[in-house]
Amino acid sequence: MADQPRKKRLVRAGAALGAVAGMVGALGVPAASAAPHASSAFKVAYMVPGNLGDLGFFDSGQKGITWAHQRLGAVVKTVQGTTDTSQWTPDLKAVSGQGYNVVVTGSSQVAQDLQAVAKQFPQQHYIMFDDNVPAPNVASIVYLQNDGAFLAGVLSALVTTQSKHFPLAKGSDTVGIVGGMNIPVIRDFVVGFVKGAHAVNPKIKVLTSYVGSFTDPQTGYNQAVEMYNQGADVIFAAAGGSGLGVLKASAKVGRYSIGVDSNQNGLYPKNILASDLKNVDVSVFDLLKMAKAGTLKYNKQYVFGLSNNGVQLLLNNSLVPKFISVDLARYASQVASGKIAVPCVQPYCLSATK
Repeated sequence: MADQPRKKRLVRAGAALGAVAGMVGALGVPAASAAPHASSAFKVAYMVPGNLGDLGFFDSGQKGITWAHQRLGAVVKTVQGTTDTSQWTPDLKAVSGQGYNVVVTGSSQVAQDLQAVAKQFPQQHYIMFDDNVPAPNVASIVYLQNDGAFLAGVLSALVTTQSKHFPLAKGSDTVGIVGGMNIPVIRDFVVGFVKGAHAVNPKIKVLTSYVGSFTDPQTGYNQAVEMYNQGADVIFAAAGGSGLGVLKASAKVGRYSIGVDSNQNGLYPKNILASDLKNVDVSVFDLLKMAKAGTLKYNKQYVFGLSNNGVQLLLNNSLVPKFISVDLARYASQVASGKIAVPCVQPYCLSATK
């Protein structure tokens, strides 16, 4: 399905700061044969180490696969795994050496599985998103999620310190972040969020918790309610599927929240201020386009951040005044230019050129 015109403001670096862009389209899983047919077609398999329907990370990856089908004429197949990690290696093996030009998978949790499988299938090419897998047949996509989280922190701090413009905020100078798991990629979100909040006001109190899972929205809900009870005006849901519970809690309690990975603003439009997009769709499609053209380099990591549309903050215009979006655009430009250095945990972001 073609994208519809966006009615939200994007906060990212470059000339398009604050501009209107395309709404995240409906998730499409194109029909494909169980195995690639014998032809010269460009063939792609997507192994999901989990399930689609998370309204975030994996669904965004599927959108990139759908674009490859629609725009590159690729023959595609999506294999949905389970949350049973013991099945990820067999699932990767099942689509390796089967005639696909590229096998796509993602999340830091599946990195070790791919490392082992890629060694067993040296002629198979892979694209790995959200972690680096150093191997001669793997092209890795990594994200400066700390930069996007920084903007979420800035927005949260602006809301709690300028509560007269946000009727559900109490002006408590308290915000929060609920992470999925206490792993490096999520700690990147946390340190970026804290830096952003403190860039507005160093005295802002930032509450932090981890669900321990990306698929437990009830615990996400419970942790968010506890944070709201501690005074949080805004909570950033950096928790995958578990974050859906955080967003639900904001509507139940009557406070604000920020979504993650994909456009979640419409889930609770009176409460979700913005979505911190990790544009898996854009990055996966970009690399698949290079793979089809024969220009993709393997044993290389491609870094996506504010400057190349890898991360961005999609604002809910009905809740966020325009003058706030202007402030956010200014912070985004300073991060992209390197004027503001955002801390991080992942090794690749430590050496990334902003």
